[in-house]
Amino acid sequence: MITMIQQHRCLSALALFCLAALLAPGAQAQTPDKPKDLTEMSLEDLLNVQVTSVSKKEQKLSSVAAAVYVITQEDIRRSGATNLPDVLRMAPGVQVAQINASTWAISIRGFNARYSSNVLVLIDGRTVYSSSFSGVFWDQQDVLLENIERIEVIRGPGGTIWGSNAVNGVINIITKSSKATKGGLINVGGGSEDQASESARYGGEIGKSGSYRIFGKYSRRADLPFSDGRNGADGWSQLHIGFRSDWDLSTRDSLTVSGDLFHTWESEAVKTSLLPGIPVQTFPQSFYVSGGDVLGRWKRTFSGGSETSLQTYYNQYQRTEFGIVETDKTFDIDFADHLTTHGRNDWVWGLGYRRAAIGLSPGGLETFNPPSRAEDLFTAFVQDEIRLSRSVSLTVGSKFEHNRFTGFEYEPSARIAWTVNEHSAIWMAVSRAIREPTRLDTELTAQLASFPVASNVVEVVTLRGNPKINEEKVVSWEAGYRAQINKTLSLDVAGFLSFYHSLITFEPQPTITTITPSGVRIEVPLLYENKGHARTYGGEVSMTWEPTRRWKIISGYSYLSMETGLDPSSQATLTLHTAGDNPRHMFQVRSLLNLSKNFDFDTSLYYTAKLSVGSVPSHTRVDVRLAWRPREKIEFSLVGQNLLGQRSLEFADANLFRETEPLRSVFGKITWHF
Repeated sequence: MITMIQQHRCLSALALFCLAALLAPGAQAQTPDKPKDLTEMSLEDLLNVQVTSVSKKEQKLSSVAAAVYVITQEDIRRSGATNLPDVLRMAPGVQVAQINASTWAISIRGFNARYSSNVLVLIDGRTVYSSSFSGVFWDQQDVLLENIERIEVIRGPGGTIWGSNAVNGVINIITKSSKATKGGLINVGGGSEDQASESARYGGEIGKSGSYRIFGKYSRRADLPFSDGRNGADGWSQLHIGFRSDWDLSTRDSLTVSGDLFHTWESEAVKTSLLPGIPVQTFPQSFYVSGGDVLGRWKRTFSGGSETSLQTYYNQYQRTEFGIVETDKTFDIDFADHLTTHGRNDWVWGLGYRRAAIGLSPGGLETFNPPSRAEDLFTAFVQDEIRLSRSVSLTVGSKFEHNRFTGFEYEPSARIAWTVNEHSAIWMAVSRAIREPTRLDTELTAQLASFPVASNVVEVVTLRGNPKINEEKVVSWEAGYRAQINKTLSLDVAGFLSFYHSLITFEPQPTITTITPSGVRIEVPLLYENKGHARTYGGEVSMTWEPTRRWKIISGYSYLSMETGLDPSSQATLTLHTAGDNPRHMFQVRSLLNLSKNFDFDTSLYYTAKLSVGSVPSHTRVDVRLAWRPREKIEFSLVGQNLLGQRSLEFADANLFRETEPLRSVFGKITWHF
């Protein structure tokens, strides 16, 4: 845990940052990036929001042939959320389950886990998953929420454009241009669970063609309790600084450069075993993470809507956890070209290369052989939107990849959209996506449990990677309907049927007996193999209703049926994927009410059906936010979270970490623009 001296140093650094921003020479205070009021954005405006995550080109949300949900800056501000996972609760079909103070299980359309690897997460086009296992460390994704322009959530396979690991969906977090964040911003807040949250941002102009912003943030979250009320010792503190600059190099060329540095101090409770039937004890462990990234993106636009872009980034972090030091150094370069013709075709194509150098030092109960390795990934994609008529368009394309584990891969899709009229559209799609293997699947040796069976005889259960492992595959069929029913009501419906093959199972192998001077060691090895399958079907519904100009109600419902099974040749008793980690029903409703010009009153209700794994019961979360703006540039807000229950278990972690339970909490914040 961070010491008191370190806390004071962090706060002092933040104060100096704010002072430097105020005294920055040549900088001019600007009008703050105030979000649109509810009365300024109609339902038609919302349906005409431009999204880019489906095809790497701008498209109107109302005509996109995919299940897409957009979380706007206004949604984020009025949710009262203090972190990205709580923001993502607003998207229908996205399961967000808090495991402890710094850890979440987040997935789309099933397969949820602490380290879910079936959802691709991007921040401004930069992938943020760990190269060693394809999952996301959510404690490392600390975007300043006020910097976010929108979050585009794609439910369903997105591999045609984004490639492997976009199996069940894509979460693309898009931050604001520095041109939109000129002037200053200071947030100061604290409460019972989020004990401290201080951030500052300042932006200005660079000559006649450039702009910049710099920001810093410090946060601290309190320990959460175990189900029996004991302290879980899982507190979390983080320091994060960053910058972004945007340049108009010419009337056609633009350049964006951004970067981040962060450091966290965390702790959690570790289990001694994850096997059923074996007594489990826990012990606390402390760990830390540090890292940073830098990104550059050049874009040229042409007459007629065509554009070309080149993006490159370097990302690095070091994570010391569970006796293992993990380092990940990733370099990525991506070229994309959007060619608009005067005929029926609209082409998008691109090339990419990624090199990830991964180091995993031996430690704890896990080892990797070899400890360090570099992985190369070569990619290409092509997609064509064919206008069949004035109201019908067909989009076909595929992603092509070459990786070290399985060689050449392809991920095709076909999507058709019919614009019934200017207010409604119907779409259908079929896609194939993959999750490529990682070092965790191929090079891991882990001790799952160890227990004595007789005098001087110990039995050890181990899990071993398989160099011959194959990719996991899914073929998904989707359909949807999106419409603005009238001026006050909009509806979005999507359904899916997905078939998964070659899912990873843990297959038992012949026991290995070793006689040592200290006794006899009997090893029961489990081997990664592709002998599982699954079928899922369900759908999501979201609806927005404006009873009055000052009141907006947003609701969503998702249904998921998931059946998992083993191939006839499998002998697995322990599998990586289960149906019990995923609720069959999820429901949410949010009310955004402008009591007056200066007062907001916002409420959110989230319902999640029970999970069969770990006997996690159904749970309902209610958040309430009250905000007052005595002046245009100052806002006071008070947020109550999880108000219905003193404690609420949201997930049963199947990894070697024990879950704690989120508490009812209160958080207050002062926001000042200058």
